[in-house]
Amino acid sequence: MRRKNLSGAVRMNLHRIATVIDKEIHDALRNRYIVMLMILLPILFAAIPIISLASIRQIPPSGNFSEEWPPALARRLAGLPPQAQLEVFLASQFMLLFWIAPLAIPMTIATYSVVGEKREKALEPLLATPVTTGELLAGKAIAAASPGIALSWAGYLLMVAAAYGIRLSPPALETLWGPTAWVQIFAMSPLITLLATLAGLIVSSRVNDPRLAEQIGMVVILPLIGLILAQSFGILWLSGTLLGFITLFLIGVDALLIALAVALFERETVLTRWR
Repeated sequence: MRRKNLSGAVRMNLHRIATVIDKEIHDALRNRYIVMLMILLPILFAAIPIISLASIRQIPPSGNFSEEWPPALARRLAGLPPQAQLEVFLASQFMLLFWIAPLAIPMTIATYSVVGEKREKALEPLLATPVTTGELLAGKAIAAASPGIALSWAGYLLMVAAAYGIRLSPPALETLWGPTAWVQIFAMSPLITLLATLAGLIVSSRVNDPRLAEQIGMVVILPLIGLILAQSFGILWLSGTLLGFITLFLIGVDALLIALAVALFERETVLTRWR
């Protein structure tokens, strides 16, 4: 009997989370700005790398660049012709673009998710239901993060298909479609998106202006831009080992933000202050 009660509670919790997700997605789809982003972003983030990679193939470089790269990248490029070296470097840079690609939509949804509903008095009826704070924030986080992740994956797959279409060098194709790339796209990108979403929810629950919440939440992008610039200027190279450490770090930060989001969400204050 106890096991039945426990399984029933789990199903009920999942049902409440699913209800929140369904509500959030329907609310988001009513926003034309978000719908426009969902259509344009995958095309944009696939087109930028392919146009750039196709352009450099029209003017083959000369000379050997491997001596100018960071040691980890120099070892990766050793023995490759100049054209392949440049393609691998650019492909590596464009992979980092997909760390940022999924953030625009989740940040827009997440930052408006709480503060916007508070201002419109739409959050009070939901908080008056049996849904717990953890279930509410889990539903909002999943609903906000999922579109960005899915669209980023769609853009990535379009880019890979186009890369094979323009016949990039095998080393460049391996950079775009290989174990290291899969870790970045299918593990790190969702973790970064969840981090940005949770940060947006935390900020949204503490401020009164959706635009201010979005601006503060976008601070999450600054470290990512720093990593992109660091690799561009040869300060570091995001090798497989370093990416593994970053992934573990992101898991820890996301877990911390989940607990922080629940702890900082003042349910009773929302129900009383915003009347």
